[in-house]
Amino acid sequence: MELREQMTKLAVLQILDSKIRVMQREKGEIPLRLAALEGEFKKEEEKVHGQKAELDSLQKERRQKERELEEEVDRVKKTEARVFEIKTNKEYQAVLKEVENAKKFNRQREEEILGILERFEEMQKIVKQNEKELEAKRKDYLQQISELQQRTAQFDQKMAAEVQEREKRQKEIPAEILNKYQMLLEKRQGVAVARVSNGVCKACNMNLRPQLYIELQKQDTLIICPNCSRILYWENGTDKAK
Repeated sequence: MELREQMTKLAVLQILDSKIRVMQREKGEIPLRLAALEGEFKKEEEKVHGQKAELDSLQKERRQKERELEEEVDRVKKTEARVFEIKTNKEYQAVLKEVENAKKFNRQREEEILGILERFEEMQKIVKQNEKELEAKRKDYLQQISELQQRTAQFDQKMAAEVQEREKRQKEIPAEILNKYQMLLEKRQGVAVARVSNGVCKACNMNLRPQLYIELQKQDTLIICPNCSRILYWENGTDKAK
């Protein structure tokens, strides 16, 4: 097998390896995306749970103040009943003052209860709306999870096919060239073969010396880029590989 044909097969192998590498990277991003989606949804869930907890707290506060008000109203009634038992004007004035202050305090408490009730009703509306939105977000979240899980399965199928094809193709390449290719693949971020177009290495954008470019087009020997150390392949050969 002449070197030009070997280089064409090597270019095909590089294309397959690049596709596999891209799929591996995209598949590896899926768990991160899943975790991000889960984090976003949990944040929304916690927001609604927090609002519901605030709603419960307002309810408890309102009931507590209502109980206190009832107790105070009863106390005022009992105090007013004592008026008929009082014998001195001084005691009478003191009891009237006590009743007046208690009623004033109770009116303030009633206003507080009304304020709490208003806040409670407003919060109820907010929680109801947010629960509705949360349910819509839950459906969207589950849909995205399902789609990402399907993509993972698709990646597995596609990668299995590409890996199988790669194994088949690498058997057609001489061991010496294949070993060099594998070594460069690990050292050069997954790109061991660089195409050359108009005398420029497309991996590092270096202009080749005219003589080196001529030798590359002849493809009588393995040419290595003087700058990035990748195996150079003439663009015409890449077109054939595709």
